[in-house]
Amino acid sequence: MTLTDPHATEADTLPYKLTDADQHSTPRFGAYLDYIDPSKKHLAITYERRDDGKVEVLYAGKPAKLQAKNFQVTFSDDQLSDVGVKGAGSAADDEGERTPRGGGVVPGSLLNKLNPLKGLDQAGRIEFAKQYRAMQPLLDNPADRLSVMDHQGVEACVNYAAIATEYEFEDNHEALYVNQRAENAYLAAEWGYCYENRIFTPPVISTVDPQAAVKELDAVMNAECGPPKCIQLMAGPSIHTSPFRPELEPFWARLNEAHINFTTHLSTKTFYGRQALEWSEDEVMLGDMNALQWVLYYGDRPAYEMVVASILQGLFAKFPNISFLLSEQGTVWVPYFVRKMDHAFMMGRKGSFGRTLEMRPKEYFQKHIKVAPFPEENVHPVIQAVGVEPITFGSDFPHGEGLPDPMMYLGQLTGLSPEDTKKIMRDNLAEFLGLEA
Repeated sequence: MTLTDPHATEADTLPYKLTDADQHSTPRFGAYLDYIDPSKKHLAITYERRDDGKVEVLYAGKPAKLQAKNFQVTFSDDQLSDVGVKGAGSAADDEGERTPRGGGVVPGSLLNKLNPLKGLDQAGRIEFAKQYRAMQPLLDNPADRLSVMDHQGVEACVNYAAIATEYEFEDNHEALYVNQRAENAYLAAEWGYCYENRIFTPPVISTVDPQAAVKELDAVMNAECGPPKCIQLMAGPSIHTSPFRPELEPFWARLNEAHINFTTHLSTKTFYGRQALEWSEDEVMLGDMNALQWVLYYGDRPAYEMVVASILQGLFAKFPNISFLLSEQGTVWVPYFVRKMDHAFMMGRKGSFGRTLEMRPKEYFQKHIKVAPFPEENVHPVIQAVGVEPITFGSDFPHGEGLPDPMMYLGQLTGLSPEDTKKIMRDNLAEFLGLEA
């Protein structure tokens, strides 16, 4: 594999490899059916190719409650037809071996100032896109993915593969948990939760049902591939319940004892979109949100609510061995909400569930929270508010709003010392993942 980044410079080389808090892979079409309890196959997430050639995802036989309307495509399939795949990872063959990646979007093509296509003519843009089309077959299995990471200078990454099962199975908790069991079994068997101690793929667990959550956690902790370093929760409340409520103490106690952390990630479908109905707007997927919906309900709100709840509902006071990583949810909200939490604390307002905070919320944030800025955010105000230790780099590769070359993020860290740059680009996430210094 040979890739050429037209924006690369000699200054992009570092004396260490990066750790990346936000990369992605896609489960193949048959994963859920292959790993689900045979007696529950009627509840499985499945994929069907319609008469128009498009692939539709079915949840226990039902179409998705929300469908994408305005997905952005950078290059058409016709423009890339000689690459050997159909679009940006749309179905690679008629048997449906891969899930759709969404048209012809290439990594970085939805960015602004860091867009790698800037300054290229149409022929150059298409050639750049073709290089990433050719890379697609290497992304969805761990051995080949390591070769891509080696090319990128990435030592380790958090690899997100979950889909929005909580939203689609809001009223069918049985289907929710049997599909999460199937997905986590697939990840354990075909990826491993900690492949070569470099690709960390968190199994996803819903906490809406405390007993089912503990059962699934026990299953992933006892997987043949070994226990995970972190698990994934959906961002925000778990189907209208707090993941940190007292009924879940056995769940968190297991994680605390095993020193297993947790993560969340931006999701295309969340219950926050439903809040738009209160403002006479439609409920839509994140990609279809208008300006009002984007400001109020996109990544910031799930992120800051989850952080505020985890701290003020006493999760870290009760279970001090646990840390929390937020990927692709930005950081612009951090200075305000850390200050707001401290204000409530200094006013003497009580925490939740009878749990007492032993230090200021800002200190819990600095000790237990890791946040990955969006690639084009100004991270310096966040550093001024909470320091460097909570901040970790995430590329969002290979998505259209992500970085095609993780090294490009170094340009956002101008003015920082080499030591602080290394903390953001490697050490902070390495600590979260338990890697050697």
